[in-house]
Order: sequence, then structure tokens, then C-alpha cells
Amino acid sequence: MTAVQSHTSVRPFIFKSYGVIIMIDGNLQEAVNDAEAVARKALLNTLQPVKSKNIDQTFYVRHNKSGYYILHHNDKEISRGRSRRKFFKLFDSIIRATVGEHSPERVFLHAGVVGWNGTAIVIPGDSFKGKSTLVAELVRQGAEYYSDDFAIFDDNGFVHPFPRTLAMRTDDGKYSPYELTVESLGGVQGSGPLRVGMVLFTQYEQGKKWRPKIATAGNGVLQMIPFALTFGNRPEFSLRVLNNVANRAIIVSSPRGAAKEFAQLLLNFVDKNVI
Repeated sequence: MTAVQSHTSVRPFIFKSYGVIIMIDGNLQEAVNDAEAVARKALLNTLQPVKSKNIDQTFYVRHNKSGYYILHHNDKEISRGRSRRKFFKLFDSIIRATVGEHSPERVFLHAGVVGWNGTAIVIPGDSFKGKSTLVAELVRQGAEYYSDDFAIFDDNGFVHPFPRTLAMRTDDGKYSPYELTVESLGGVQGSGPLRVGMVLFTQYEQGKKWRPKIATAGNGVLQMIPFALTFGNRPEFSLRVLNNVANRAIIVSSPRGAAKEFAQLLLNFVDKNVI
């Protein structure tokens, strides 16, 4: 039996999300059902079960007699381990990244996003750079919550909500993960696509002051490319969409201090400089 062959008694889960058709198969129905539940949560139910033979991406989940969970992606083993929790936590990340990398209709940018006075503030960034902390503080101060995971752009460069719970880490040196809901922040979720008013490149640096530098649209696109999951598979489409974003927004960069003080400075700056 190959990695993508199923026992006849197992019913695969086939779905479409952001234009990508994915099949989740496995050696046990329970494993497939668990993976389906993770995929639904990971993608915030932005998926539709379909009947299709034109599969773009295949995942095969195996739970063997030795107690190992094994994950294959398109016939290649990519993970194995005994911990069910760790296995499906990794699968959660992989399924989101796979949709983001292969979507034919959206550009996925690793970024936090909030809405403010009818426009979006997009904050590209890697993990451990304070992105989620800043997004949480902006929401506490009245911004609409769109995402702390992906900025999802349509053809025209408008950003759409992807409001997963905010993935936070403790600041005690252990960086233990925990989650925050928008309700616990006293905030509200954005509900529709927004024009991007600002793309902000920043990270926390102790003692640093906010000294914003405004870049050209072309430079902004170059800075966004490393965070664009879709770029590797659809570079021309990604460039066109990112150009639409950058041509309508101001591109700003600067280190920042603590999120609580900086959030109000940022919102004031947006009020004065974004039309």
C-alpha cells in the first residue's frame, strides 16, 4: 500500500479552500476524521466539501500499531511521532500553509491585520518579532481585528478577514504559547474586505523610538515578497496583487518600543497620514 492508497473502508475527506482542492486520506477513519476537524478549525471553515477527481494536494494520515502518527504530503513523508497533540498541531500549520502557498485566487502574506477608520493596517512579520502583541494592543485600543496570521488579498489588493484566535507567548523567558480571543480584548472582528491604507514593517526593540520612514511602492513590494506564501508558486500573480496593495497604501518602516505606548502613536499617525 502506497502513502496515498486508502483501505476500502476509509472515506477520504475532499474539500476546496481558496481555490485549492485537497484530499485527506488515511489508514483509519478515526485518523481522517481527526484531520478533517483540524482542517476545518485551521481554515475557519472557509472550506467546502467537494466530489472531485482533480486533486491538487493530498495528505495521508497513518496511525500504526506501534502508536506512531505518520503524515505524508503528496507521497512524501513529512512528519511522524507518538504525540497526537503535537502531530495535529503541526498538521494545523501545514494545512494553512499549503492552502496559502497554492491558492490560485488569493495572495497569502504572513502578517497581522487590523482595520482602522475604514482602511487596513497590514503588519508583515515573522514569529517572535512582536507582531501578535502589537495586533492585540491595537484591538484593545479600538481597531477591528482581521488577523494575526495571514493577510489574505484578493485580485484588487483588498484584504479579507481571517480572524483566528491570537497566538500569543508569555514574556517570562519561557515563551509558553497561549491564545486570546478578540472578545477577551474587548474588541470586534472585521467583517468585510478593506483597502490597505498602510503596510508597516516594524519589530520591538527595547529603548527604540518610533521614527517612521516612508518607502516607495516598489520598495514596499520588495519588502513584502519574503512574507508572501503564494509567491513561490505564482510569482506573476503575486506581484500584480502586491503592486495593487502598495500603490494604494503608504509603506512605513521603523523599530518600535512597547506595544501599549506604540499602538496609540501608530493610530494617530494613520489618522494624519492615511487618506
